[in-house]
Amino acid sequence: MEIVDAIAQAEFELQETLDELKMAKEMVVSLEDDAKKLRVEIVGLRSYAGRKGLGQEPVVPLGDNVHPISADVPVETASGLEIYGMTRSEAVIAVMENAVEALDRNQIHEMFHDNGRYEDTLDQVSLALSGLKRNGRAQKLGHGKWQLIDESPTASSL
Repeated sequence: MEIVDAIAQAEFELQETLDELKMAKEMVVSLEDDAKKLRVEIVGLRSYAGRKGLGQEPVVPLGDNVHPISADVPVETASGLEIYGMTRSEAVIAVMENAVEALDRNQIHEMFHDNGRYEDTLDQVSLALSGLKRNGRAQKLGHGKWQLIDESPTASSL
């Protein structure tokens, strides 16, 4: 009878452990959602401060990207870009600088997702590209492709 009791006790302890694990995973998901919301809020506040011409405090790194425990992805982002904490336009520029060819808005949006920036919609990426075009930082090449305008001193002297 001892083995039957040991099995029953082990099954009971396993169920308790699984219940605790489920609660811990739910807590992690909740904390990850909170972190995403806070990051979005910080980006929005920085953007607002920039538009109002308010003094910019030194940027404090926001830490590593947070990934769900159950995610089958490495902790590092796909291309190693750290685009969290940047304004949307800065993130578009970073993605385009990291690209080997001109990109369309879908490719930029995919790169955002590959690098853990999920809150930006495709339309928001388009608006950022339009803003960069108005500011003379990007140009549309046709067929939906975009590239940055080279602002280096050597480019302007050619």
